[in-house]
Amino acid sequence: MKTKTGNKLNESVQEKPRLVSAGQGFSVLKTVEYKGRFLYSKYNPAKAIEAYIDKMQVLSGTLVILCSPLLWYGIEKLKSLLPKNCEIIALENDENLFELAMQNNSANIPLFRLTEGEKIDSLIRNICKAGSIKRALKIDFSAGVSFSKEKFDFTVNAISEIIATFWKNRITLVKFGRLFSKNFLRNIARLEHSKTLEDEANTVSKPLLVLGAGEGLDSLLYSTFSPNDFFIIAVDAALSPLVSRNIMPDAVVTMESQVAIEKAFLGAKNKNILLFADLCARPEATKILSGNIIWFATKYADGNFFDNLKNEKIIKNFIEPMGSVGLAATYIALKLRRTSSVPVFVAGLDFSYSIGTTHAKGTMALKQRFINSGRLMPIENYDAAFSMAAQTVISKSGKKICSTKILLQYAQQFCMMFKNERNIFDCSSTGINLGIPQSSL
Repeated sequence: MKTKTGNKLNESVQEKPRLVSAGQGFSVLKTVEYKGRFLYSKYNPAKAIEAYIDKMQVLSGTLVILCSPLLWYGIEKLKSLLPKNCEIIALENDENLFELAMQNNSANIPLFRLTEGEKIDSLIRNICKAGSIKRALKIDFSAGVSFSKEKFDFTVNAISEIIATFWKNRITLVKFGRLFSKNFLRNIARLEHSKTLEDEANTVSKPLLVLGAGEGLDSLLYSTFSPNDFFIIAVDAALSPLVSRNIMPDAVVTMESQVAIEKAFLGAKNKNILLFADLCARPEATKILSGNIIWFATKYADGNFFDNLKNEKIIKNFIEPMGSVGLAATYIALKLRRTSSVPVFVAGLDFSYSIGTTHAKGTMALKQRFINSGRLMPIENYDAAFSMAAQTVISKSGKKICSTKILLQYAQQFCMMFKNERNIFDCSSTGINLGIPQSSL
């Protein structure tokens, strides 16, 4: 009994990090002992990180992310070697190590706990708006990272995704900004006589099913469930194949601002289907169905115009640009369910494709391919699989499939946005792992 008690006492003593003098003659440097291990070299604590900094090459416009900085060895050297337009932030997960880093943060580097996701997100977005940061670089500043390596990696990947999404949206805005604004102003005139997403929040009590236009839409076993048991939300591109299967969704989501999206509604003219439409969506496309329109607003740019709309209560809330209508449909489904106990299922959000095909059967992409096919252009779309933008990835079933950098970014964004939501399930067998549990309907 005494031995066990003694072990417990030793463990409790080691709960706080302990500073230990390094064994380098008259050196005043300290190392850190914590949870039975040294987090720096016990002979020369600063050597490893300073040697790494000497060898690294940092591009201008880099956000440097210091993981588990502890005693901040190497920080002054790092600051002196960074090129212009670089920023530094630091992350820590362990509360004891966080307090130690705070006490020694003489350089006043912004330091966050990994649990402070909203603060980190806000800072990164503000840094991006300055227009100088284009990439992120992770540096492990001590062995403290090993206590929570997966959490550090996830947070750094999330930060990289925020930066990549910002620039993707910025490029989109440069290309389509005029069209977005034109559609926005035409649609906002109709807002007075319609409802918004906030008006419909928490109104659906039965399970929701979000259907995308990927091959996963074909993998559903439609004979094993009744569509009437679900509130079905389809992305615009999935509407045509669903109608051809005699499945009438309860709602459709559209965001596309260009004329091409009108083809997705072929066969559904005057159908009494609820439409969730972005204010930037093509106005003509929002008039094809005869059901009610529920508007939502994407803040596609920063400016006083959007702030004034919110201050005057013309628009209650803006949502961040998502880029993918599948992400928007999932976001809407989570907003609509009455409580978090109501399950949300997704299918057809593959963010990938097979060799020879890109979408579900019956979608306009495949119909257009069939129309254009001939002796020199087969029905199978091999171009997409072997283009310079295509890359091979592994599906949730372990098979090799194709994707692109943009599609992979959407998949990562889906994972970050929804992996912590309760009762959301992936019910299709194809596509990339979305970071949520799989379940049959």
